[in-house]
Amino acid sequence: MPEKKTSSSLPRRKFLQLSAAAVGAVGAGGASVHAAAASDPEAPLVPRAKGGAWGRKRSFNGEYTGEYLNQVAFPMGGLGSGMICLEGTGALSHVSLRNRPEVFNEPCVFAAVCVTGKTKVARVLEGPVPARKLFGAPNTGNGAGGTSFGLPRFAAASFRVRFPFAAVTLTDKKMPLQAEITGWSPFEPGDADNSSLPAAALEYRFTNPT
Repeated sequence: MPEKKTSSSLPRRKFLQLSAAAVGAVGAGGASVHAAAASDPEAPLVPRAKGGAWGRKRSFNGEYTGEYLNQVAFPMGGLGSGMICLEGTGALSHVSLRNRPEVFNEPCVFAAVCVTGKTKVARVLEGPVPARKLFGAPNTGNGAGGTSFGLPRFAAASFRVRFPFAAVTLTDKKMPLQAEITGWSPFEPGDADNSSLPAAALEYRFTNPT
């Protein structure tokens, strides 16, 4: 019986052979990448959603850095008493007070530090503004008025969470200080009254490594 052919006049058997070879090549390539990742278990290489590029995977329960800071925040405030979120970059957002859940409420509130001397350096106590805020949010096409996005800020941030605490570490080569923001909520296991206090706290710690 004559062999059936595909629409491109390529014999089916040959087509399947070529397909299997291609899949095998892809699998071998993936295996080599995963083998390389296994040599560094703390930061394995994983495929990203965009463009199929490879990037560093955040370890379980580890710090959030780089692209992982784009959309992460820690809610602060007593249980059922409102909320203010400390974002991974150090920004304050999701301000929901007076019995109104306003998860998109982000007033222009920030802290800053200035170092004087031979060279004056000032920075907002936040890391780089996430891309999701710079593009796509309401009014960003008109310059994002009423925000602090254009102010100088620390070059890098890292974020770690251990409920009821969250800490943001900020670094910048041009700033002779290292800064850390610790946010926390009133929480005492078994004590509903004190755990429901309408309060949240931010602590700022500065280290001079010079």
